[in-house]
Amino acid sequence: MILLRISLKKSSMKLENLSNFYLVNKPRNWTSQDLCTVFKKKYSFSKVGHSGTLDPNASGLMLLATNKYTKLFDYLKDTNKTYEFEALFGVESDSFDTDTDVREVESINLKLLQQELDDGIASLTGKIKQTPPIYSAIKVDGKRLYKYARQNKNVDIPEREVEVSSFNLLNFENNKATFSASVSKGTFIRSLVVDLASYLGTKAVVSSIVRTSIGNLNSKNSPIIDEIDTKTENDIPAPLVWTELFNLPVISVGDDLIEEISNGNFLSNKYFGEKKLSIIENKNTILAIYEPYNENKFKPQKVLI
Repeated sequence: MILLRISLKKSSMKLENLSNFYLVNKPRNWTSQDLCTVFKKKYSFSKVGHSGTLDPNASGLMLLATNKYTKLFDYLKDTNKTYEFEALFGVESDSFDTDTDVREVESINLKLLQQELDDGIASLTGKIKQTPPIYSAIKVDGKRLYKYARQNKNVDIPEREVEVSSFNLLNFENNKATFSASVSKGTFIRSLVVDLASYLGTKAVVSSIVRTSIGNLNSKNSPIIDEIDTKTENDIPAPLVWTELFNLPVISVGDDLIEEISNGNFLSNKYFGEKKLSIIENKNTILAIYEPYNENKFKPQKVLI
């Protein structure tokens, strides 16, 4: 069994073989992979993954998992994201943001379109169909969309259903407006803004995006790692409390069951309070995910040891 441990090496402290979850502020102009790579190298993790890509020109919260906990993203509870973002109307770009050349289309005064703005926001709240931007990492026929864009190749981008649980206008002036929105996994804020502009009969681009929360995780209730680029290996990051990230029963077991679980054996129903998918833990370390098999047994769905 791989235990959680922090080891001292001479005068510097490093994290080794540590599986956990962390909430990190991604700097603007970093890719999501940049953040994972820096976090991995800085603290000597063997693997780092994230729960949802954040555009390079966006900043804000990303949920990272390290080492074996990277296998648990599919089991997390609410991973809806909340954003605050600024949009410029009457202009357009190929990437739907200011990362590519911005072209003026027309002069817009949003004060004259407030009712249309409100109506457009209402039409884009709830379950909607959305087309991802051509400048995105979505795969079509096994190839990233941004690669088609860079090669100036046409591609049919399939629509997808997403859910916008809230969409609010915060303020506006001339052709600039700021919004907040809470959206389901896979929703593109850039596409949301372009669709809103289309409702108004014009074009728009996103000029800034900040992710302010992931599910219930935000700056008010969770430890956040800021200014990751200035941290050193001695600045040990504060992990999240993993039990707060799952909506699954947690079953605590003794050392006597570790070998059984590591071998992928079935477990008796007597260890489980409910016939539900459950987390098995020992000494605050997640060992496995088990699911009901029959009236007498649970079987492993994911084993981490």
